[in-house]
Amino acid sequence: MKLTDAEVIELLQYSFVRIDGAWFMGLAKTHGIETAWDADVEAWKQFSYVFGKKLRNEHIKEPVWPESFLEAIEILSKVLKIEGREVSLEGDRIVVRVTDCETQKAIAKANIADCGIVTIHTYQGLVRGLFDKDVDIEVEHTQNLNHGDPCCEVVIQRRS
Repeated sequence: MKLTDAEVIELLQYSFVRIDGAWFMGLAKTHGIETAWDADVEAWKQFSYVFGKKLRNEHIKEPVWPESFLEAIEILSKVLKIEGREVSLEGDRIVVRVTDCETQKAIAKANIADCGIVTIHTYQGLVRGLFDKDVDIEVEHTQNLNHGDPCCEVVIQRRS
């Protein structure tokens, strides 16, 4: 069997989301849901920081706010297969609205958690990796599909 590059990427996207959920559920089963959440937040803080740093070192050499952050969100969304996503600049705020997300679907299916707190830390870590200490952001998860909202909505603002 020979897979195309697109088929391999699709398998990687599927696997990335599923391994994230599998280790979370395993940790929750063994050590409790609170421990799993704490570990999940720490894992995503570290991953997003390293991912942002890799983007800065290899692809976005001289990051500029907000354009480079928007590019980084686009890349991360492709990695995580977040397809139903709309990103807009509304004044000095970046608003991300998601209606189709593999992670959210897996969380809803497992009925154990929601990803709001992890999303906040992921965007903050991405900024730290991409901009080092030059940019600080405030992130608010204002709507959540797993709470019955029409989308997941995250509002991001640069702190002065």
